[in-house]
Amino acid sequence: MAVGASGSLGYAKLDMDPGASMMTSLTTKGVEGISDIPRRRAYEMCLVFKYKTSKRVRYEESSNEFYTVRGLDEPTEKAENTMNMWKQHRESILKSLQNCGLDLYCFYSRDRDEILVKVGANAQKLRDTAARKRYKIQLKKEYLNAYAEFRHDHPGRPEFQFKDRRIISHVYKTHTGDNLDGSGIFKTIDRIYLIDHIIQSKDRDCAGINIGKLMHQEELKAYFPLHEQRALDEIAQDQVQWFLMSEDHANRLRDYFGDKIAFYFLWLSFYMKWLLPLAAIGVFLQVVDLLARTPDNFTAIPFCVLMSIWSLCLPYFWQRQEAKWAINWGTLDLQEQLEPHRPEHWGEQLINPVTSQVEPFYPWSKRIFKYLLSAAVITVTVIITVFCISLLLFMRHTMKTQVDGGTFTFQVMLAGYVELSNWALNVLATWLTNRENHRTHKEHDTALLVKVMGLKFLNAFFALYYVAFFKEHTALFGSPMRCLRDDCMLDLQSQLAVFVVFRLVVSNCIEHYAPKALLFWRSCYYDNMSCSSYIHGQSLLEMAEMSLTEQQAKKAKWANFDNFDELLITHGFATLFAVSSPWVVCLTLIAILVEIWVDMRSLIDNRQRPMPFRAKGNEPWTTAFNIYGVLAALTNVSLLIFASHQYEGWRFTEKLTLFIFLEHMIFGSWILIQMIFPPVPRNVEVLQLKQDNVVHRCLEGIKIEQHMDFSMFREKKGVEDMQIFGYDMLEDAKEAEPTLSLKESGKSMYQGVIDEVGSMRVTLGTPPIAS
Repeated sequence: MAVGASGSLGYAKLDMDPGASMMTSLTTKGVEGISDIPRRRAYEMCLVFKYKTSKRVRYEESSNEFYTVRGLDEPTEKAENTMNMWKQHRESILKSLQNCGLDLYCFYSRDRDEILVKVGANAQKLRDTAARKRYKIQLKKEYLNAYAEFRHDHPGRPEFQFKDRRIISHVYKTHTGDNLDGSGIFKTIDRIYLIDHIIQSKDRDCAGINIGKLMHQEELKAYFPLHEQRALDEIAQDQVQWFLMSEDHANRLRDYFGDKIAFYFLWLSFYMKWLLPLAAIGVFLQVVDLLARTPDNFTAIPFCVLMSIWSLCLPYFWQRQEAKWAINWGTLDLQEQLEPHRPEHWGEQLINPVTSQVEPFYPWSKRIFKYLLSAAVITVTVIITVFCISLLLFMRHTMKTQVDGGTFTFQVMLAGYVELSNWALNVLATWLTNRENHRTHKEHDTALLVKVMGLKFLNAFFALYYVAFFKEHTALFGSPMRCLRDDCMLDLQSQLAVFVVFRLVVSNCIEHYAPKALLFWRSCYYDNMSCSSYIHGQSLLEMAEMSLTEQQAKKAKWANFDNFDELLITHGFATLFAVSSPWVVCLTLIAILVEIWVDMRSLIDNRQRPMPFRAKGNEPWTTAFNIYGVLAALTNVSLLIFASHQYEGWRFTEKLTLFIFLEHMIFGSWILIQMIFPPVPRNVEVLQLKQDNVVHRCLEGIKIEQHMDFSMFREKKGVEDMQIFGYDMLEDAKEAEPTLSLKESGKSMYQGVIDEVGSMRVTLGTPPIAS
């Protein structure tokens, strides 16, 4: 049975969720004569609680034939105590959700080892929460589609003859045909935001449930928004739009998945479009390189300058695109809010002076030792990474004639090692960051990004930098090294080709099939399903027996951090050494096209619906791409001048002079572009000012007067004429101007000192000084 705000606490003893398939056919209740308007779905969020320690044990089942046939075992005393504890916590949480006015629908999983709880809220609850939270929703088109905080209509007070009346409900845009209860002004993503706020916040009429802590303690197995199959099908229907990213498709993507994921796919589309002309140039120059039998030819200088400026401008012009989308989504003026502490954060329990809530406190004096440990471990890791890659390069040089495939075999081995060690470095960086015990998720993610970015940069590009700048000039383990066909640019090109192709094939296959493999492992581990049954399709039948909600709960979560991390490495391969391999831009374009398709299918088919987050861009990843742009400009110019044979006869001072000249020209062009094109476009700034003005007028009920009202000049009876005096009669002419007198000032100061000393003597109990 469903659990409403006033209902009793119980669970639907079903093996499937009937509401999942019936919800789309329901019509509006309680409104006579209206049955053809589809009713908005009643539930937006889902919580998955642990119910039993195993699906094979008996707990609260009735002793009927059905459960006897299943052959359930009696639980141990420890398991029963654990399940009883889970039950007490679960019922306390559900009662809190009920008491704050949320609607609940609870039902068992297929195997009765979990309890799934759908959570929703009625229209009045959403409106009250939005007003209390000052939640911003979209206005109608005639109000420039601006975003304004939600306010209730104010009917006015009789003592003021209802002059303070404010009716503003008509300015908000409605998104559904069913707006009879006033909920049509909220998109699905708005309802998710508000319900999540009610569940987790400790504000008035909120439950204050610490979801992160429950997930960390593994009492709660999943917490996610529910999919809308009709809206999801509309998004997935036109796959071409995922590549082109029209305004309508981007808005649908944002309204369904949230700002962060929409910005991620917008960045992929923007990146793809910027790669198109550069890829065409790269293919043409590669033909020239083949004819010249080396990339070290006359086309290197113009392509180096072009690639450097392109690498610098790419993230900068993306920031301008971010501003355009942010103004459309009402996040351009988004301010950082106080973030709660992570559930994994531990320390002494103290009162937070800002929130007045008890939370763990971990002093900086203790964290500094964690930082020192991280620095020591990273230093050792850097040494090991350099040694392992150098060893593989040495083995390639000395053993290439002893294995099939020769040099190519070792190049593939090196590419495989780089991908495998990237995964290991990610695990190490995560472990070190967790030990540092950061308070908030933002601090944790920033620290993790710094470690991952630094370690993976060294691991992925050390071999390429070595081949480009050091291989011909140094000995490795006492053995002199030689480049392929005595051309390090050609050697660099071949190794870079193996890296990019290996990454294109292997990484995307892993990304596409990893969620399926994870689902298979969970089925084997939790459901005791054999590999043969999975291969022969029995798993599909078992998944079909689950409700749609339970199927969503079994899927993995979307990892935005991992996707950006992989994309950043791919961007490095495309830009850092492009002057030696113009074709790599074309291959990167193919990789981005594959990445868009793989991420699209993964997000739609293999992942839970992500929790939406408000954002005004891709930070801190945009900064990371900016850093890579600077490194690309420096590396390409250095590669051209110091590693190519074109300037082999030049002295070092001449090479350095040319290097400084080219760098100044490149970075000077970049600065000039920034001056011409500001990071926030002028039309966006003007639109924001207009929206702010419209929002102020709408919320305060100020009418826009297009023409001046001349009714004030009309003659009205009972109104006296305004008298104009010849001068200001209120000014006191006898008031003397203040004059400076040193004598009077001295007396005043002396008297003040005497009075102060006297008051002090009275305080100390001594007789005052006679003046």
